[in-house]
Amino acid sequence: MIPYMGWILLCYGLAAVLVHMLHNRYSRSKRTGKQIHYILVTHNHENQMEWYLRALSWYARLRGESLRVTVLDEESQDDTLAIMQRMQNMSGMELTVIGITATQNEEEMRAQTSPVEGEDAKYIDLRLPQEAAKIPYVHI
Repeated sequence: MIPYMGWILLCYGLAAVLVHMLHNRYSRSKRTGKQIHYILVTHNHENQMEWYLRALSWYARLRGESLRVTVLDEESQDDTLAIMQRMQNMSGMELTVIGITATQNEEEMRAQTSPVEGEDAKYIDLRLPQEAAKIPYVHI
């Protein structure tokens, strides 16, 4: 009898937490309505790319925000582009892949990915190891 009562209380508590999370997400999306735009610069990041994109998507879904990711790929020789093509169909994320050359400077790269009105843009150069820490849920 006691174990059944524990399970009932646990289910009730989890349902209450779920309702509060969904309400918070709904009310936050109504308030802000803003879109986050992550600009990622990559070069041979096949081992980390899927995790980075999933972390960004999960973070945006939890916060109830719309997500736009632009990946500037610097002539990757591995499966980075193949991974990004598979991830383009992920729900809740608008993913754009742009190829760049090593001779382009940072000003030209930023000009290619200018944010639209009401968009919060975050520029992350993954070629530098410490920059990956700017992605939510990624610890280096």
